[in-house]
Amino acid sequence: MELKMSGGKYAVGAGGLQTVAGAGELAQRVTMKLTARRGGFAPLKDYGSRLWTLPAIKPSQRAGAVRQFVAEALAGETDVSLEDIELTEPGDGTLLVKLTFSTPGGSFDYETEVGQ
Repeated sequence: MELKMSGGKYAVGAGGLQTVAGAGELAQRVTMKLTARRGGFAPLKDYGSRLWTLPAIKPSQRAGAVRQFVAEALAGETDVSLEDIELTEPGDGTLLVKLTFSTPGGSFDYETEVGQ
């Protein structure tokens, strides 16, 4: 069981800080690891992902890079696997990354937008 995060802050309810467990806990942990910039937290230099670097990679190589970056970020997470990758360019200089993960408790999606 972990403390629940919402919008980068701890979630507070009527009874104080909220918690998350099970599949929700795993989804939150994955989301945090993928959202953090790898190397951006000095005490844990291997924490986070390099997804934010995708715009600098050739479009033909991005899907492979996503797989590599997710594998790096989620090393040690044994109950989650990447099932689908969807990359789109809305045309405003950004790249939209949609990932689908499967877990023993079901599946969940992660979405992020990275700028160029």
